[in-house]
Amino acid sequence: MSSAAYVLGCDAEEQGRLARQHATWSAEMQAGWQRAGFSAGQRLLDLGCGPGHASLKLAELVGPTGSVLAIDSSAVFLAQLEHQCLQRQLPQLQTLEHNLSNALLKELGSGGWDGAWCRWLAMFLPQLEPLLDLLLEALRPGGRLVMHEYLRWDTFSLHPRGSNLELFVGRCIGHWRSHGGDPDVAQRLPALLEERGFRLLHSQSLMACAPSDNPKALWLQDFLGSYPAQLMAAGCWSADEQQALEAELHWARQHASLWVTPALVEMVWERP
Repeated sequence: MSSAAYVLGCDAEEQGRLARQHATWSAEMQAGWQRAGFSAGQRLLDLGCGPGHASLKLAELVGPTGSVLAIDSSAVFLAQLEHQCLQRQLPQLQTLEHNLSNALLKELGSGGWDGAWCRWLAMFLPQLEPLLDLLLEALRPGGRLVMHEYLRWDTFSLHPRGSNLELFVGRCIGHWRSHGGDPDVAQRLPALLEERGFRLLHSQSLMACAPSDNPKALWLQDFLGSYPAQLMAAGCWSADEQQALEAELHWARQHASLWVTPALVEMVWERP
């Protein structure tokens, strides 16, 4: 999606949240790369890279004999990533501005990439076929794809006393669907990838249930601290509803509470 259309925004507050989100999920991300066999000297794609926190780690992983191409539609995010590349002296990392809802990229060539990584990308794409066709074209036979995507976003919940959060979650889902997104996209991906001959090597749930001070719970609270303003600006959430939500969250932090994340899954695929 373009930087203007990116439903979560590209402002400084969102960029800070994305950095904290990356840190929270870094261990799961790198474990997925290890399962896929990503290693030094490989050519890897970071699809929907955003500000490029994962791209930088991939560049360190492949080293100077490998290469990483980070693709995103946001010029704001890519400019930030290019600045980081210069600071860290990572010439093996290149960027490309492209909307992954659109047609194949001739710049990628055919069958020359060893692997691809994407996290929370497919959920924002109005059309999945261009992305999946790109993967089939760009990856070499035996190339690996690692995806972290949501299976059911409505599992995001708080127990007990989570009725206002439940209402907020429903509004988020409706807002994203109105922009062409699908927060349950992982339900559709296996059939679509299998149709293209991809083989599922590994899958697992990354869903978490945690108390208020756990990093995964703090990640959820971080989202609830920033996104309501965007939802209100879009006319999808009211000041009264926000006040009720804040009271509910305050109570949860003062009492024993269970924070349940959206149902996130990891999939590792192999290109035929």
